[in-house]
Amino acid sequence: ELFNPNHKARYFTLFRDPIERIVSTFYYHQIAEWETDKNVYQPELANTTIEEWLQMPGAQGLGDLKNFYMKSLFNKDQFTDEDLEQAKEIIRTKFLVGLVSKMQESVDRFDYYFGWSHHVKREECGKEAIQTGYNRNPHSSTALEEGSKAWNLLVKMNHYDLQLYDFIVQLYKEQGVLFGIFDVHVD
Repeated sequence: ELFNPNHKARYFTLFRDPIERIVSTFYYHQIAEWETDKNVYQPELANTTIEEWLQMPGAQGLGDLKNFYMKSLFNKDQFTDEDLEQAKEIIRTKFLVGLVSKMQESVDRFDYYFGWSHHVKREECGKEAIQTGYNRNPHSSTALEEGSKAWNLLVKMNHYDLQLYDFIVQLYKEQGVLFGIFDVHVD
């Protein structure tokens, strides 16, 4: 039997700051000419600021980015504080969380938890995925100033995701303590 009371299933995932994720998506839309989905590559955004994009009526793909984590958990668009609490409980009880901002440490945790450290392809995979990175977007991570109009629009649009992400960062610290072998300082 694959799963039993002594060997329980657990999801694992990497979470990214919701605002960073949307900013990166905006820049990705500008350069992703290899994408076959017509809603992804949007060269017309090359001369558009993120603030303008956020305020465009019906901007392609933007609706899917609002409270993305909450949408992913509940498959709906409108949320309540009760939904947020339920989301926290789901993530706390079902997920081993990692943070994109702590990629190497997060992958080390996954390795440790799932026993992948000694896999023959582990080193190759780690170099390719963590050091080189898949699908990395070359824009500056400081492309959006905190407190700017665009920043404030994103905060408003992602009210629940930002609260959930704060919880996830705290959970990341708590799970790190459980491992007893990881530095749990998160910026």
